[in-house]
Amino acid sequence: MMKSFERISCLQAQTKMQNENAVLVDIRDPNAFEAAHVDGATRLSNENLQQFLQQADHDKPLLVMCYHGHSSQQAAQFLAQQGFEQVFSVDGGFEAWRKQLPFVGR
Repeated sequence: MMKSFERISCLQAQTKMQNENAVLVDIRDPNAFEAAHVDGATRLSNENLQQFLQQADHDKPLLVMCYHGHSSQQAAQFLAQQGFEQVFSVDGGFEAWRKQLPFVGR
């Protein structure tokens, strides 16, 4: 069982969402998420963390995104320790995704 995470690019993350049904969680603050986010992303916060851990499919790849790819690494490490098989931190975070790939928002 994988107890740590891997860092991947935005493009690799998008491919995992399309081909492996990967789950994308966004740990940015509510206003940033509301303004713009990747289509299909779930906002993960301290408020909904326990519910997410109980309901999530621990066998699907889990992608973690923040603003620039720094805090997502700590969150990814934490989630890997919660029993997710494959956890990935998206390098560059939403700011990198915004420059390279389509997203939803204003």
